Amino acid sequence: MKRNEKVDDQVSVPMREEIKRVATQLLTVRGYRGVSYADIADVLKITTTNIHYHFGPKSGLVAEVLDEYVGLTGSRYRKIWTSDKASLRAKVKATTNQNREAFMRVNPTGTEGNSWSLTTRLASDWETLNETMRERILGYRRDVQFCAIIGMQQAIANGELKADAPAEDLGPLMASIFLHAVHITGNSGMRGLARHYQAQLDLIERAWGKRVRRRSAASRD
Repeated sequence: MKRNEKVDDQVSVPMREEIKRVATQLLTVRGYRGVSYADIADVLKITTTNIHYHFGPKSGLVAEVLDEYVGLTGSRYRKIWTSDKASLRAKVKATTNQNREAFMRVNPTGTEGNSWSLTTRLASDWETLNETMRERILGYRRDVQFCAIIGMQQAIANGELKADAPAEDLGPLMASIFLHAVHITGNSGMRGLARHYQAQLDLIERAWGKRVRRRSAASRD
């Protein structure tokens, strides 16, 4: 493995799941072109034949890994943004925390600079992905934007934002931070990403909020 790349140690996990676990971590950091069956086999101390037995060609493994990642990550984001109980600020905070957890899994000191989103890293190898993988990523992006729109609509219904707030525009604007979070942290780290979320929220509240709240020192971090 390359310097600063991190693969967690786990025991007593069925080999098929172990292969997917390691593949996910390597693909997240290196991308589609940067990972071979030999790389995965080397980490797990198995043969490439074992991986072929479970998944067939590399595209089969990547498609399955991507499908599971999109399902889990998208489900968590959807739960945050479609909740009718959480405030807009609470949703932004929960989303920031979701990004932070993913970031720290592959950047434990916060300084390694590794990619930490599987969808973002695979998208950088777009031309090497098959049509099914591309559509899965595009569908994931559309769903993230749609969920953020719902969140904005709920903020209007709850009286947090004015009735004329353009939810269909504000949702995708907020979602774009989530979808481009890896690039933001690449330039300014996790602290910079948190500032992006806060700045976007401040702008929305100043323009369409019914009450403008003063930012605390904690929120600025």
